[in-house]
Amino acid sequence: MTRLMTLPVALLAVVAGSAAAAEQERVDGMGRTPGWVVATDGGDLAFVDCQGRRYPLGSARIESSTKRCPTSPPPLDITGVVRSVDRIRRIVHAEEDSGRVRVFHTTADVVRFEELEPGERIRATGPIDGQVTRITRP
Repeated sequence: MTRLMTLPVALLAVVAGSAAAAEQERVDGMGRTPGWVVATDGGDLAFVDCQGRRYPLGSARIESSTKRCPTSPPPLDITGVVRSVDRIRRIVHAEEDSGRVRVFHTTADVVRFEELEPGERIRATGPIDGQVTRITRP
């Protein structure tokens, strides 16, 4: 019985992990554009499509997507100190050891986002600069 329970749990972990890195879709009227929600340097949210074009979110809604972009952008992987957290828009400002301040949007499935506090040291990774799908404490 234990072996039978292990397989569904392992499959669930794989599915959940792949969903976190999946592209999203910007739905505006009848149009659907695959890409990613990102934070901008100005502290707003925007949408970056597969070709790297940036769009304001405006009245568009964001949905999860099974579509994949033909090429992937360079992933985000930073280690730094949290400077501020916008809990409503899920935007974090973090300062890397080099002094560079990075701004990113955290997806809804980022574990313990609500616990982030300024001054805390984190490692943040994501599929594109401006979006984080995982935060750990180094």
